[in-house]
Amino acid sequence: MAPLGPYKFLKGSNEEEKRLKEEAAGLVLDVHDHNHLPRIAPHYLKWRARYGEPFLYWSGAKPRICIFDYEVARQILSSKSGHFVKNDAHPIVLELLGKGLVLVDGVDWVRHRRVINPAFAMDKIKMMVHTMVSCAQSMVRELEDQASINENRQVEVEFDKPLQVLTADIISHTAFGSSYKLGMEAFHAQKELQAMAMASILNVQIPGFSYLPTKRNRRKWMLEKKLKGTLVHVINSRLASQGIGYGNDLLGLMLEACTATDKEGEEEQLSLTMDEIIHECKTFFYAGYETTSILLTWTVFLLSVYPEWQERLRKEVFREVGKDSPTGDNLRKFKEARTETNSYDRFLILS
Repeated sequence: MAPLGPYKFLKGSNEEEKRLKEEAAGLVLDVHDHNHLPRIAPHYLKWRARYGEPFLYWSGAKPRICIFDYEVARQILSSKSGHFVKNDAHPIVLELLGKGLVLVDGVDWVRHRRVINPAFAMDKIKMMVHTMVSCAQSMVRELEDQASINENRQVEVEFDKPLQVLTADIISHTAFGSSYKLGMEAFHAQKELQAMAMASILNVQIPGFSYLPTKRNRRKWMLEKKLKGTLVHVINSRLASQGIGYGNDLLGLMLEACTATDKEGEEEQLSLTMDEIIHECKTFFYAGYETTSILLTWTVFLLSVYPEWQERLRKEVFREVGKDSPTGDNLRKFKEARTETNSYDRFLILS
């Protein structure tokens, strides 16, 4: 039996996790130190040292088992027995994402995946490379304009900010196409909801408190109404334009995949409900934005720490595409870039 970790009634291990994270927030790592777990997940390391491994801890009132053995993790993740189901989502996360693909299971997962999968086929992704490149070029031009103001034509940039903007811009364009301005409005609403959710995710969830008209709850209700209203407007406008297609962006491809026509071609019905489509759109934003912006920021950081890799990647780009923009077809030629990205992914997994 796994050793029992810290526990307090209703709070579980959340209080100690919060305290350990606050203590680690002031930890400054050397730029060449890639052992970042003491900074971002100090509670797991502290509890492993205290209780051994594996150990049981409490996410609020729900027990969790933490394992560190890679072979055990592999067996669990590859198991088809059905014994290892997805954890119930935290109520705050469920409010933020809804029941999208990442949170559903069983038959619902199969149904959602059948709709989502075609939108992420390689030929569809290649069609979106031009949009991604255009957004990146726009960001670079803005940074060049900032640098041109100074005499030395240099500017110091906190790079995570423009990369967050870039990621949001790309997701809005690729997910909503011509409706990207409305997509950005939805994105900003969900981003604020995400910040509110993360600030309170370790707090004790008092039943009924989310229905009280506090200042925070009123703001949350307004943002949720704006987010849902914007997405419903975009989706309904696409469904109304079925005669000319739903569009080649992610939303259009998803609507095309989830629209079923009977054999006579007389009736159409959605295999996902309106709420389910909204949940998938919210998942695009939440899962895509957070992971991609952090990956880009960390990649730029690593390139700044290892300038020799900057030079290798720069030479490869000029060798393969010259001064032209990359396309979906020639991206596969960037072997050095794939090696660098794969190495980073393996590093994250091992950490």
